Amino acid sequence: MKLQIPCVAALAPLITLLCIVSPTHAQDQTDPPTTDPGWPRVFTKDGQTLTVYQPQVEDWIDYKKIHYRMAISIEGVTKEEKFGVVETDANTLVNHTDRTVVLYATSRDIRFANTPDAEVTKLRAAINEIVPMGNLMNFSLDRVLACVDADKQAKQKPVKLNIQPPPIIYSSKPSILVMFMGEPQLKPVSKDKTDLMFAINTNWPFFYDTVDQKYFLLDQDSWLTATDTKGPWTPAPTLPDSLASLPDDENWADVRSHVPGKKFDTVPSVFVTTKPTELILTDGDPTYTPIPGTRLLSVGNSNCALFRDTADNKFYFLAAGRWFRATSLEGPWSAASDDLPADFAKIPDDNADAFVKASVPGTQDAKDAVMLASVPTTNTVDLANPVTVSVEYHGDPQFKDIDGTSVRYAVNSAYTVLLVNGNYYCCDQGVWFTSNAATGPWSYCTKVPPAIYTIPPSSPVYNVTYVTVESSTPETVIYSQTAGYSGEYVAANGVLMFGAGLLAGAIIADNHNDYYYPRPAFYSYGCGAVYHHGYGGYYGGARAAYGPYGGIGYGAAYNPATGVYSRGARAYGPHGSAGVRQAYNPYTGTYAAAGYRATPRGTATAGRAYNPYTGASAAGGRVSTAYGSAARGAAYNPRTGNAVAGASRSGPAGSAGVVRTNRGTGAAAWNNPYSQGAVAKTKSGNIYGAKDGTVYKRDSNGWSENSGNGWKAPAKPRPTQLPANATSSGFNRERFESQARARDRGSFQSQRTSSWRSSERFSGGDSRRGGRGRRR
Repeated sequence: MKLQIPCVAALAPLITLLCIVSPTHAQDQTDPPTTDPGWPRVFTKDGQTLTVYQPQVEDWIDYKKIHYRMAISIEGVTKEEKFGVVETDANTLVNHTDRTVVLYATSRDIRFANTPDAEVTKLRAAINEIVPMGNLMNFSLDRVLACVDADKQAKQKPVKLNIQPPPIIYSSKPSILVMFMGEPQLKPVSKDKTDLMFAINTNWPFFYDTVDQKYFLLDQDSWLTATDTKGPWTPAPTLPDSLASLPDDENWADVRSHVPGKKFDTVPSVFVTTKPTELILTDGDPTYTPIPGTRLLSVGNSNCALFRDTADNKFYFLAAGRWFRATSLEGPWSAASDDLPADFAKIPDDNADAFVKASVPGTQDAKDAVMLASVPTTNTVDLANPVTVSVEYHGDPQFKDIDGTSVRYAVNSAYTVLLVNGNYYCCDQGVWFTSNAATGPWSYCTKVPPAIYTIPPSSPVYNVTYVTVESSTPETVIYSQTAGYSGEYVAANGVLMFGAGLLAGAIIADNHNDYYYPRPAFYSYGCGAVYHHGYGGYYGGARAAYGPYGGIGYGAAYNPATGVYSRGARAYGPHGSAGVRQAYNPYTGTYAAAGYRATPRGTATAGRAYNPYTGASAAGGRVSTAYGSAARGAAYNPRTGNAVAGASRSGPAGSAGVVRTNRGTGAAAWNNPYSQGAVAKTKSGNIYGAKDGTVYKRDSNGWSENSGNGWKAPAKPRPTQLPANATSSGFNRERFESQARARDRGSFQSQRTSSWRSSERFSGGDSRRGGRGRRR
């Protein structure tokens, strides 16, 4: 009999509650993410031992419902260890933060081949006692994705993206890139302090002293000065009094801490541009490292993904998922994504540069990246406890037509506000709001107009088309999003790229005289965006070269009508859809700061979120909002009353790693109220189950089977009745070999992800490729 699982939406109020962690147990900011502990796993109770081998995933429908089977063995019930198979249907809950999938069984069938019914009944009873079906199982997302057929899974649709190169600057000396979106825009640091201006449309602390008519630029701990924005820039011998007397508030705290600054150890070259640009740095002349099995040379002293192909003697540079080639590092550069040399697909998986294969068309890594980006996350909001958005405009709301649609978008707001058929829609932090006025009041939107999903990739607000209403009830609304909301789009060649690329006439579409609201998910370039499987998406690297605020778009916005100065400007960035924002209103004293996101209801720093009002703490993740929980789904057992939701860490009641339950305890089968599992270090993991209950083992001698009478070679096939690769016991060699390869790949990816995410590469630093190419 199958248990009936209630509608996920009906559990939303509980889900929201479950994602709260005690404020006295906020997660330490330095601990690595929890991962799948490995397989097989052993559970013991009352002298009986159950060994569970890695599940063999058959289907994962819409990333919500999964069907799998797994081999098991049990000792202590009969005289000898008995092997069997568990066939299971389950609901899934994906935690992008920890890269795990929680499986909650809705039905399962336990089979033992060639075993008397009375003995089977006894074995099943023991298994249900050791691990009740209501228990949850924690499974690595990498292992699951390796098992499913990427070509059959639901994926983000390919769209036409610009793959032509942006301006690319090369330097063999320490350099920084100061990037303005359009011509420099300067505003007073405060209403009553007009002798000092700051630039609102760059990613650097950039000032202009109106008295001495000089520009000042803060590079880490030291100051540069120039009489023209284009330079030449030299170390500042002194700073104007106006910099030393900045307003004493959080708005300028980071700048004040570097006044008067330190002397330069090495004075960098300064490149100033007025549009998205990429910067290639090498520490002196390029040095090369051969990549085994290819004719490629990796440029080892670079800050970016840079190679030389000895076959055509050209350089290849990767940025935002796009490849460019040139005969010289000084350029000119041309597009190379659609005709990349075949050797890039041959880079060994264990090579330091293997991460670039995610941007090589046709590779398994590229398919993995697309599939990972297509796994949705959701926001569940409680209509009984509404939290509304507060939309601000610079002056009266101004809207602009989106070509080819009936939709208009606000150009003078940091928020994405759309006008459709006289009604207004705002998408914020993966949640849709609606209002009959541009200024609100706003309420949760339960039905998004279809016209919004006709917005083309050429629009700066295209990314909101990846946020949908998954379901709604009178009590809750569930919003779903994929990585497209973060600006991670699938290109026509099947590669996941960041942003739409350079689009003529639209690069500075949101650049206005009195305000500046950048949209980096649209621009692509200027932040060193690189895809890394360990991060689960794109991230901005080389901040020392691209700017302390993360690169393009992470400039500043100032609204003189409200007195709000925002550094980071509600931008969408390559490390998550929440983007980067620092905002402070010096006239109200309100302050919020974030590594990736800040709201009045909580902050997110370096990919981790903490809510001071509830004590909720969660690491990373693409969705961590003020509006509700961030989870792939929910599971509920009507028999036990247990419910579970994701996106939490650990608390005084126990550690779940991925989920918490309404019982206040850890929730994965690995660590749950019923039993304590441990990875079986001494047992082989190469055990597989067939539908008929027969168990198969793969070792150096090939395959053997256990159909209830010990291990032996699989029965010979019956040519007149079965395919040549099948045996009478149900063994299909080709299928099991395929499952073995998938298991090996999933294990490799899971271990590699764990290694990446616990290393410096996941710490938010500016290094790439294991620390090579780090620049000052």
